[in-house]
Amino acid sequence: MDPEQLVKEHPVVFHMAEDGTWPSIRTQGLLSTRALVDLYQPAFAVSEAILHTVRRSQIVLARSGLAPAVIRDQLPLKYLEQGLTDGTTPQEYLALLNGRVFFWLTRERLSRLLRARQYRSHPHLVLCLDTAELLRRYGKNVQLAPYNTGSMLRPPPYSPRRGRDVFVDIDEYPYGRWRRQRGPRRDAVVELTVDYAVPDAADLVLRVERWEGGACTGILLER
Repeated sequence: MDPEQLVKEHPVVFHMAEDGTWPSIRTQGLLSTRALVDLYQPAFAVSEAILHTVRRSQIVLARSGLAPAVIRDQLPLKYLEQGLTDGTTPQEYLALLNGRVFFWLTRERLSRLLRARQYRSHPHLVLCLDTAELLRRYGKNVQLAPYNTGSMLRPPPYSPRRGRDVFVDIDEYPYGRWRRQRGPRRDAVVELTVDYAVPDAADLVLRVERWEGGACTGILLER
């Protein structure tokens, strides 16, 4: 896929964050789960639970001088073992997920997620970032995926198998194949990911929204 085409079709990308985290994001940026563990340095058992198991509940990290950080659960990985391609281990796949910062390519997909039962009862932040500037600064660390890679709520064959090759560099992403397969009204790209962290995310933010009950209830920042 051509990066210019990606920017043209998706000039803004979207990230969902915990409510109240905008001050921390302005200071520390957007951090992957792996980066949060590196920053907060929890006890070994806690680190293992976060990085090497499917999290059944959220985990809150604390460290002196830092605001608490919430690590979300991974309940949507219900059929992780059944849903992997041959040769990919659960640990390999979890490492892929934990090592990335995730962005949605369309507001429609983000809205569906925020209206889902799991999320609509709690407030969230939505960060809208400039895609072109994100690619300019982090293009070498950006990869795309054709699925919601953190969701395996149904087993194969009702849900496609995923593996270590699910994330693909922009210039190697088979956009044309996914467009032909899914048709013009469905997303040929679902996720954009950045390896490890986006420390200057606040510089790329165009708008910060607060969502609750499945709807936008306020604007914290607009540029």
